[in-house]
Amino acid sequence: MREKSFILVLIFIFFMGLSINLLLPTEKTTNISWIASERLSDIDGRILEIKDVSGKRFTILNFWATWCAPCVEEMPMLSKFYNKTKMEGISVIGLAIDSEKNVKEFMQKIKVEHHLLVAGATGTNIMEKIGLNPSNSLPFTIMFDRNYDVQEIKLGKLTLNELLYWVNTVER
Repeated sequence: MREKSFILVLIFIFFMGLSINLLLPTEKTTNISWIASERLSDIDGRILEIKDVSGKRFTILNFWATWCAPCVEEMPMLSKFYNKTKMEGISVIGLAIDSEKNVKEFMQKIKVEHHLLVAGATGTNIMEKIGLNPSNSLPFTIMFDRNYDVQEIKLGKLTLNELLYWVNTVER
């Protein structure tokens, strides 16, 4: 009887350890340092690398398109956030999965003050390579640090409070 109880206790401990291991979040960081050398054009046709417009502390990279309603709704908020935090070493890059013509027309209607790069279909390839948005849906936003380690991701429309929370909690 004692031997059976001992075996049951060992089995219980094994399954408890397994359950705890499955329930606890794992610290897995996705590094996208390869993105630093991605060459894309801005709306004036100048070719820039992502590292040319990345922040000293953090970079918010927002994949968007002019035909995506939630993306368009985010734009004023992203510019407001950029203006509020750029002096703190935080950059915002809008990576348009769209044509230069559409982006220029969009900018005549809505004032955008953060960095905009035009990627066209290449933007979808970049999203796929990052690997954190399997559906390639828009809007899709990531925050990475100066080492290009992804700190936060959001699929769907982002709010100013979410961005502020990201920046204020990630370093703690």
